Amino acid sequence: MGYKDSNGHYWELDDAPRLTLAQLKTADLRNEPDGVEVRLDNGLTYKWVKDSVLDGDDVFVIVPDEGRGRFLLAPGSTFDIAIPISYANTDAERLVIAPTNSLLAIGRCYWEVTADFTGGTASAIGISSDAAPHSTKGDILGGSGGDVAATLVASAGKQLGTVGADYAGGILIHGGDSPARFDRITDAFTAGTGFFHLVGQVLANPGA
Repeated sequence: MGYKDSNGHYWELDDAPRLTLAQLKTADLRNEPDGVEVRLDNGLTYKWVKDSVLDGDDVFVIVPDEGRGRFLLAPGSTFDIAIPISYANTDAERLVIAPTNSLLAIGRCYWEVTADFTGGTASAIGISSDAAPHSTKGDILGGSGGDVAATLVASAGKQLGTVGADYAGGILIHGGDSPARFDRITDAFTAGTGFFHLVGQVLANPGA
């Protein structure tokens, strides 16, 4: 079995055209062996682990509609994941969590601003992890002073922002920790929306 397309054709998962997330969730998995890989239309490759019961986040772990097994972002995969952010995110809010027993290497992350960040008094934001040694505000993006309104403007679109303080030395995130914790480094903005782009590579993601 596998995925049934709109023309009624069945594809084995490893032979199917690139699927959307929604299509992958509806795949017929009854006869799929462990380790089958499928590439989504966003370019990410997922591996089927039939006995995994991890909680899904539609990023590192995808839960099929039938509820059995998991699709896991495959080891060796590089990723660029756009995580929504806004002025309303709270300080130290975890934006995503690495799956149990996984290991992620974090690369040069960046901002994508869709509406200017404004308001507050000298407001600045950044990204860190919730786990040492990358838990100081701005360790992953923004640096110790954070990125400010002059940088976080929609007209600039995607932009590097201030390099995280720990980027040069390398950043490893272990399962159960967050590779993206929102930092209000100074006063809170009162407007602004966009995305934090989490960039990196999956070194391990066993699914249990």
